[in-house]
Amino acid sequence: MAKEEPSLKSERRKCYEARDKYVECIDKFLAQGKSEKESEKACRAERNNFDGNCPTSWVNHFIRKYQFERYKKTLAEQGVNIADQNALSD
Repeated sequence: MAKEEPSLKSERRKCYEARDKYVECIDKFLAQGKSEKESEKACRAERNNFDGNCPTSWVNHFIRKYQFERYKKTLAEQGVNIADQNALSD
């Protein structure tokens, strides 16, 4: 069983790296003023890598978490005090 652990750790690391590259790509295009659909289309290769290196349940979790964090950031930029909103607490 000890031989499997480094393999699991390296697989997890690959997943996290693929996630980070995908998120960076999306953020880059959104910062350029592209729409979310345009950003997703431009980052298709990174998304395929992300999907290929992570379990589907992880991909879904990471995408939902990323979108929620962007939503909270948008609310904060609009002046909404998200600390007072129970629905937005971590």
